[in-house]
Amino acid sequence: MGAKIKLQRKGTKSKPFYRVVVQDESSPRGGRVIEVIGQYDPLKDPSVFNVDQERTKYWLSQGAEPTDKVRILLGKAGLLPAVDLAALTKKKSKAQIKAEAEAKPAEG
Repeated sequence: MGAKIKLQRKGTKSKPFYRVVVQDESSPRGGRVIEVIGQYDPLKDPSVFNVDQERTKYWLSQGAEPTDKVRILLGKAGLLPAVDLAALTKKKSKAQIKAEAEAKPAEG
């Protein structure tokens, strides 16, 4: 059983804030939380991201996997290497995939 570090939405309609939680992978989205390690408020300017660095490092050392959004936030906080956002969000079109597949045999 692995653990995930993820955001748990709280707040009211159109006024969200999030808790940074450690949760078992098999738990449902709003299910039982192992530990709350921080909070994230995207509505404030600038956005607020507070996390307990010692507990986060502990859970990462125990094999907890952060979700993509949490990985980005932890990268900005300096707890993980910075994430290349273009690599996460940019998807290749079918034509690009086909062109890469055709180019590989020609190179080899």
